[in-house]
Amino acid sequence: MRRQIFLALLGLPLAACMVLGTAADRRVQRTPNFREGYDDGCATATSEGTDLRRGNIVRDDALYHSDKAYRAGWANGHTACSPSLTGKPQTPLNPNPGAGAIP
Repeated sequence: MRRQIFLALLGLPLAACMVLGTAADRRVQRTPNFREGYDDGCATATSEGTDLRRGNIVRDDALYHSDKAYRAGWANGHTACSPSLTGKPQTPLNPNPGAGAIP
């Protein structure tokens, strides 16, 4: 019984890191390039709709290939704003990344 409690208590901080991200993740999300990538990825997703073949990609290719923060922001924005199977946009986990008070 004690071992199960110990394992449960050990798992809580690990689960929190998975949900909230690390301090390094939060620092990246506060950068201007991440925010720009997020906006561009979201713009791409909303212009695609359900037709993924149109190719209306909003992206700064130079930044996408050279900047990890921009690339991560673009992927997060694209995922958050992509329509679900019902055709409605998904609710982003954080619609305004980098804003707000994060300790």
